[in-house]
Amino acid sequence: MVYRGKLHVIIFLFLFLNLFSQNQRFIYEYEYIADSTNIQDKRNELMYLDITPGFSRFYSGATFKNDSIAKAILDKQMKATGKIENTQQSATSKSNTIKYTVIKDFSENKQFFITRMGRTKYNVSDNRIIQWTVHPEKDKVKEYNVQKATADFGGRKWTAWFSADIPVQDGPYKFRGLPGLILKIQDATGSHSFTLAGIRKFSDQEIENMTPTGNFVFDFGDKADIDFPKYKQLFSESRNDPAKSLRVTLHDLDKVNVNGTMVDKNAYIREREMEMKKAIKEDNNSIEIDMLRK
Repeated sequence: MVYRGKLHVIIFLFLFLNLFSQNQRFIYEYEYIADSTNIQDKRNELMYLDITPGFSRFYSGATFKNDSIAKAILDKQMKATGKIENTQQSATSKSNTIKYTVIKDFSENKQFFITRMGRTKYNVSDNRIIQWTVHPEKDKVKEYNVQKATADFGGRKWTAWFSADIPVQDGPYKFRGLPGLILKIQDATGSHSFTLAGIRKFSDQEIENMTPTGNFVFDFGDKADIDFPKYKQLFSESRNDPAKSLRVTLHDLDKVNVNGTMVDKNAYIREREMEMKKAIKEDNNSIEIDMLRK
């Protein structure tokens, strides 16, 4: 009877902790070096991991805010004039914010990486399994007990600290599969790290309005469902020819409206291509560094 009582207590605690970890936003500070030739330029951004009973989604708080503002502006334009002005510019948030979203479907154990290239929004199915090695070392992150784990992923060696106190096999970005939430993770070069910064519980109304692919990011243009190998191919092609999508979009035009001024299409494309190539050159230290290797 004593053993059964202890078992009931263990089950109750597990269910309590599992419910505690759901319907909450785990806020991470993401520190990263985008340009390996300029390691002094270490950037940071607050990222949100929203966990619900059926799914989680990971995205930039700043991008969500900027996209929400942009969507409100364009909705107002549509109601007032029946058309959208300056779509290209309005649809682009700050250049230093993270644009992707990672959605993990718990019920079907599937993972999706949502990103954009040109005017196409890609829903990338990425179900790669991370092979973790759990180590005996323990520590604390905030007030939580954590344990060390290591893995190779995306061409980098990672060290993670997960907490069995929060029994959700999830974490920032695409990291998952440990017996507890990952509260801190960093690659061996110190180029990329995620550290828990705070936790916020959702209101009942927020929970009711949540869907895995709801309107929590600004939506425009075409959509395509692809697998990860296809995405790698398109990603490489986009870096090699960043203006391709722009040329296709503007192929029927002679001039382009830029902030109310009509400019020559070819001149506009050349200028944008130079800007994009410069940005690509300075973005050489991706979190999945093997994406940049041929």
